[in-house]
Amino acid sequence: MNPFLIAGQTDVGQRRKNNQDTFICSTIWSESSALLAAIDGVGGYAGGDRAAAIAKESIEQYMATPNGDPLSMLREAVVFANNQINTQREQNLQLAQMCCVLTTAVADSRTQKLYFVHVGDTRLYRYRRGVLEKLTHDHSMVGVREDANELTEAEAMQHPRRNEILREVGSMAHRVDDPDFLESGETDFLPGDLLLLCSDGLTDMITQAQIRSVLDQNLSLEKQVTELIGLANKQGGNDNITVVLARNTTPATPQPVVANSTDQTLPLKPSSKPAPAISPKTTSGKTEPAKRGLTGFWILIGLVLAGTIAGLVWYQNQGPSQSDPLVSGSPPTVSDPADSTQAIAPTVSRFDSLLQTAYRSSNHRLTLPADTVRLTQPLLLTDSLQNIVGATGLTVFVPADTAQAQVALRITRSGPVALQNLVISGFKTGIETSPGTRLHLSKVSFRNVSQPVQAVIGQETFRDAVIVVTLQNQTDSSKTRPR
Repeated sequence: MNPFLIAGQTDVGQRRKNNQDTFICSTIWSESSALLAAIDGVGGYAGGDRAAAIAKESIEQYMATPNGDPLSMLREAVVFANNQINTQREQNLQLAQMCCVLTTAVADSRTQKLYFVHVGDTRLYRYRRGVLEKLTHDHSMVGVREDANELTEAEAMQHPRRNEILREVGSMAHRVDDPDFLESGETDFLPGDLLLLCSDGLTDMITQAQIRSVLDQNLSLEKQVTELIGLANKQGGNDNITVVLARNTTPATPQPVVANSTDQTLPLKPSSKPAPAISPKTTSGKTEPAKRGLTGFWILIGLVLAGTIAGLVWYQNQGPSQSDPLVSGSPPTVSDPADSTQAIAPTVSRFDSLLQTAYRSSNHRLTLPADTVRLTQPLLLTDSLQNIVGATGLTVFVPADTAQAQVALRITRSGPVALQNLVISGFKTGIETSPGTRLHLSKVSFRNVSQPVQAVIGQETFRDAVIVVTLQNQTDSSKTRPR
């Protein structure tokens, strides 16, 4: 059975004379992985179709041969495409304004991983068991307000400025580490999951509920693509429409059956002494008490030795930073989608290790490595850490489970704590502090958060506690470009 099904199509729509969209929908490296992209040439300027074509060619060329981890390759591929467009733009005055927006991804059904890079207002969704989840953020003023729940989906679709974008590919030269350019991430891609990449020609015309109604139908991917494009055209088809679908058809792996602990056989350390002989039974069928006790003694010794050996092996395989924990009690399990390719102990993630490194560092500073960090419990920051800086652009803290979305950051440190380049989204409380904490916030925002900052003294919570907050949030200075 093919572990992967993919389909893609682009359509000119009802109002445009030419199609400036394009897409990528092909397997790469093996039959279990695919390269996907929805690319939208900026329609307000000459050369949007050329910019989209250059982006497609550049990404396909860069991703042709595996060389490093997929997320790093994707980021580099988009920067490569950006600089190719910029070079040709500078060489041809007629194309001086050309650029595009795009979302591209590598999906692997074997490793059950999804890697993505995004710039602009194209979108990536994951459809799982009836839930359609938007994995990217629109880089537009209307999109930012919609993601922050300041506008409803219907209001955003009808907004007169919905086509103004804040980021684009090709308008200037970029490096991989440039701030406010790429949004990237890594997440899971489980058996049965369906991915949707699309241009705004689809999402400006039909709602997420309409998208779900199509994806729920028992149709081939090709027919679902055609149905989505047809719905957008029926609603007016104001722009070019591009849709790419990919489904993980790998059979779900059954949960392993764990044997009863009394039936498990543990390896025993070889002994130079002969194994105790089986004790003869009495006529009643019971073992003589003295010899039965001796047998139990040797079994107990063997189990203790086996446990000691297993413990030593486990300890030697642990990373050096998993001692000296920053977090009191059990450390929180944090998903780091930007870099989670290393083998990690189940209860301590790479992000926790970075916290522990910062705890021992001399400058008391932690620079976050990811665009999005999903927390399963509050991130606890104690006395040593004084400065937390998000990744280039913004790092977003979101709850891994809405049922656990109580507090994002809990700070027990007295004195100044500086936070920068962070977005806290979807929690009841954003930052919980001790009374002596003095927060200095720069480019920190709260989305769908009931109480951004509150102090806790003992068992009591004080929303109006004396907390010095230095607000240095800056508006996005990215160039706004009408489309």
